[in-house]
Amino acid sequence: MLEKELNFLRNNKAKLLEQYGAKYIVIHGEEVGGAYESMSEALQGAALMYGTSNVLIRRATDAPVEISIPALTLGILNADVSHSDGGPADNS
Repeated sequence: MLEKELNFLRNNKAKLLEQYGAKYIVIHGEEVGGAYESMSEALQGAALMYGTSNVLIRRATDAPVEISIPALTLGILNADVSHSDGGPADNS
């Protein structure tokens, strides 16, 4: 899982570092889907762009860190942002 994304990061690390600096980048396949100031923003952007597809979120400056969310991988937990109701206080 994420082999293509990890290889893309490894093979393009210098270019990505020059282009995005210390921003969090979302990598899907062999493309950068976005660059964000925080991990939180990157997670939200990745969810909006790719749904439950696998993506790699990393700073080009960071050492490799593996994050696994089995509930998402197995389909037990599903983040469907298209049905956002604005928050827990909205019970309409």
